[in-house]
Amino acid sequence: MGKILFLASLILLLEGCATYTSSSLGRSPNSSAKNVEADFEAGDIEKILEETNPVLSESDGKEEKIPLKIPIEINKRVSDWIQYFTVRERAMTQRYFERGEPLKKHIQAILKENDVPQELYYLAMIESGFVTSAKSRAKAVGVWQFMPGTGKNYGLSLNNNIDERRNWIKSTEAAASYLKDLNNVFGSWYLALAAYNAGEHRIVRSIMKGKTRDFWALAEAGLLPKETLNYVPKFLAAHIVGKNMARFGFSSDIEPENEWEPFETVSVPSGARLSDISKATKVPLSVLKRWNSDLLKGRTYSSKEDTVDIYVPQKHIDAFKENEEKLAKLSRPNRSKTKVASSKDQSGREYDIYVVRRGDNLSAISKKIGVSSRTIMKVNGLRKSRIHPGQRLRYYKKDQSTSVQKEKRAVASNKSKVSTSKKSNKKKK
Repeated sequence: MGKILFLASLILLLEGCATYTSSSLGRSPNSSAKNVEADFEAGDIEKILEETNPVLSESDGKEEKIPLKIPIEINKRVSDWIQYFTVRERAMTQRYFERGEPLKKHIQAILKENDVPQELYYLAMIESGFVTSAKSRAKAVGVWQFMPGTGKNYGLSLNNNIDERRNWIKSTEAAASYLKDLNNVFGSWYLALAAYNAGEHRIVRSIMKGKTRDFWALAEAGLLPKETLNYVPKFLAAHIVGKNMARFGFSSDIEPENEWEPFETVSVPSGARLSDISKATKVPLSVLKRWNSDLLKGRTYSSKEDTVDIYVPQKHIDAFKENEEKLAKLSRPNRSKTKVASSKDQSGREYDIYVVRRGDNLSAISKKIGVSSRTIMKVNGLRKSRIHPGQRLRYYKKDQSTSVQKEKRAVASNKSKVSTSKKSNKKKK
């Protein structure tokens, strides 16, 4: 609720701001890097524009081309970043693509399921280079570089035992939700990206001061932080290069050991060691750790429930089904002494996370957690009832204060009756 109120207040602030559009080519500040046109023919630039324009995106020949939701613009700043990725830091860019390619189909599927542009995959590239354990000096962590507070606001648990920012599946779900909210607030994907980098309040102040919601106008006026000034052009350049890897001479081969296979969630005892789970199922410990990098202590997180969900490749699902009895016997040391961390939103209200399993639908989930389907959709910003395995749905716990409030009202009602009775008795006398 706190998040919703905050976003609503931002929308109200921005409604009074004037907007205008203008040509952005050739108006960015000077850069020390050479213009990419010096290294690529003008005809090549035109072809790149044609292939990555706002109307059409690349296809593999099997499917029709689909519209892009984030418009592509090529100007001096974008050209400089294309030069950076393709020439100046070419080896680094190749490493980014090698790490990202195995994740690409999974991340884009999650983005699509959450109704945000699939090209936001390249945002993770410029944030972390697809390093799941990446950590910045500002304490941002993971593929999507979530700060602690923002991560918690979007359902990511963070304590001494677990840091879900390190799990690329969970953090992608959170990033999709966050980016969707930012776009709803600012009405522009460029400004949403700028806010992802600099923070919502900083971009709101820039808009109020510049009296425009045109990113390029704010950039020219010097109203954006230096890092944010380059953030959107860098994203656009990464997108352009990524969509045209072969033309720029990059390879996208995936080594077998780096493959991320189709996955599902399985239920295991809470507080159980991954090493014990490995012994019970014969699934390699390295696999369990790789797919659940958010578990910092090598054990599943403690929960008030008897079981919790972890991610595993689909090919290992049968191993868990066949060893359910062994898994059920796994000990959970010091469970009674373990403090279970509860998640809270900005208003301090506690909530839980339900991880969608194969075969789930909103109606079935609604019955399991005791929350209406409509409420689940509203809390999670779902416009459709379509969900997918591994998706994390936030739901609020039943308000424990309700019974207390009822008791207070009952006491107040009884006092009122007693008072009325006394007055009535006095009148009779």
